[in-house]
Amino acid sequence: MGLQTIALVFISLFWLTGIKAYAETINYVVVDNQSKPFQIEENSENHSGIITDIIKEIFKGSVYEVKFHTLPFNRMIKMLSTGKIKNWITYGSPSWGGVQAEHLSRLPVYHVEHKLVTNPSYVGEVDEVEDLFGKTLILLHGFDYPGLEPYLQAKTIKEIRVKNHDSAFRLLKRLSDKAGFVEMSLRIEYNLKQTNRDPGMFLQKNFSTVISDYNIHLAMDPDMEFPFDSFVNDRLAALSQDGTLKRIVERYQ
Repeated sequence: MGLQTIALVFISLFWLTGIKAYAETINYVVVDNQSKPFQIEENSENHSGIITDIIKEIFKGSVYEVKFHTLPFNRMIKMLSTGKIKNWITYGSPSWGGVQAEHLSRLPVYHVEHKLVTNPSYVGEVDEVEDLFGKTLILLHGFDYPGLEPYLQAKTIKEIRVKNHDSAFRLLKRLSDKAGFVEMSLRIEYNLKQTNRDPGMFLQKNFSTVISDYNIHLAMDPDMEFPFDSFVNDRLAALSQDGTLKRIVERYQ
């Protein structure tokens, strides 16, 4: 091997290691124990789920280095909105408002519908929000619920907040016909399976008259320190076109 060839090899290796050394870090933010199956983790490890799998596919083989951060929901929102975490990506929706609605991917990654989960003894359907006046809803701690917030603040509808789905199902069983649990249909089905509960123990009532169906997107730092918006959107479009996005969603249905 001549000196010129050795020099070229050395330069190539330096260039490749330089890319790795100076790879931009993307901070991927995961909600602790409340977002299954969108984000699944075990003690901040063994990350999977719809959004997580999409993020892994988007950045696989790229110059970007993805760093995982698992945080309780309220702390996550505070850190993102105050800029304590930079160059972040997670998921959000235009229906949610706040920092999770400011800078979204062009394409959605999932279409959401909500249900009211009740015991069989719970009487009545929800044809309009007034059907809930004076009743009690079980809701996840820290989350906002479009269509319900004004009535919760006015206490026209009562609320009980719980930390996770297991707590919600246990409370629902104990309260019998006195309360209903509001949640996305996908998360209901997934968490019933994960907690080994018989879906036949509960009824799932239509809730679209209160919380309209909406799309979930990837949400990104609006003050990103380097340009990667087009990279994310291009990769997401490719994953949609080749069927990868659909296959990821189907894993968790």
